[in-house]
Amino acid sequence: MYFKCHFKGFPRRMPALRNAESLLRLVETLTRDSMMKKYRLSEDTRLWQWKNGETTHTTSLRQIIATANFNDIVSGTKGGWVEDESALAHEGDCWIYDENSVIFAGATVSGNARLTLPCIVSHDAQIGDNCWLDGAEVSHGARISDNVTIQQSCVRGECHIFGEARVLHNSVVIAAKGLTPDHEQILKIYDKATVSQSRIVHQAQIYGEAMVNYAFVEHRAEVFDSAILEGNDLNNVWVCDCAKVYGNARVIAGFDDDAIPTVRYSSQVAENAVVEGNCVIKHHVLIGGQAWLRGGPILLDDKVVIQGRARISGDVLIEHRVEITDDAVIEAFAGENIHLRGEKVINGDQRITRTPLLGAL
Repeated sequence: MYFKCHFKGFPRRMPALRNAESLLRLVETLTRDSMMKKYRLSEDTRLWQWKNGETTHTTSLRQIIATANFNDIVSGTKGGWVEDESALAHEGDCWIYDENSVIFAGATVSGNARLTLPCIVSHDAQIGDNCWLDGAEVSHGARISDNVTIQQSCVRGECHIFGEARVLHNSVVIAAKGLTPDHEQILKIYDKATVSQSRIVHQAQIYGEAMVNYAFVEHRAEVFDSAILEGNDLNNVWVCDCAKVYGNARVIAGFDDDAIPTVRYSSQVAENAVVEGNCVIKHHVLIGGQAWLRGGPILLDDKVVIQGRARISGDVLIEHRVEITDDAVIEAFAGENIHLRGEKVINGDQRITRTPLLGAL
């Protein structure tokens, strides 16, 4: 009988009772979990294809259908398509609003993240917190967190975009490690930085309240503080290698042919300096203070320092440890050029409008 006892122990049927209790707890857990779920997956499936090189891959997706009211979602609302339930968290108010959005290949959406307009999120990308993706593509290990906005743009590769950062208007962010001596540095865009209609690649860093518009920033270049890169639909601003633009500096492209300001290598544009038009800033050049350069073209190379309220314009080549400061002016008139070379300081209110008589010293 089930109630037969033995003096030297518990009833022989106790293990069965414990199994029953375990089963009851399991049922309660499953019931509780099912009550917490905010969506289910459709019975209908959709095949999604993508290419990796020459190889075409196919996966099966199911549509999310809300099973509870939350935030601005009503039970029964249909959303995007996912590979499985691991793609979209049941916790939080995260939701994939557009029925043409797809999440696959290990990508996840969590927290209160919102995906509007058609989005493609794939290959281990992580979208969380209060992020907003609007018509965006995010893939290949990209991490988007905090209060970031990605709008009509593409983010690809191992990078982290966080804080209040915004990536807007057909920008392309392509992260790639291992192209510089710092193999582990990843591309980051954060704080209140805004990137618009630009390409940010490799291991670049954009942060602070920097504004990057119609620009190309690559390798380990940095744009930060309240710096502004202002290109246009004809010419972009280029910041490359290990160059830095920071402070309240402005680098502005012109509308003429070749009016493409380029800051390269380990050069820096800082403080309240303005670099405009066809200017190429090369090895270890420092431009600061309230200096103003307007190229036609200007080339600075090899440890040149421009600071104070110095002004440089026209066709000017300055190289090898020249320092220009205070209120000095270097101005080449139309059809002429100026070449300054060698260790010298040009300061005070000096004004140079032609190459010195001894030539390019």
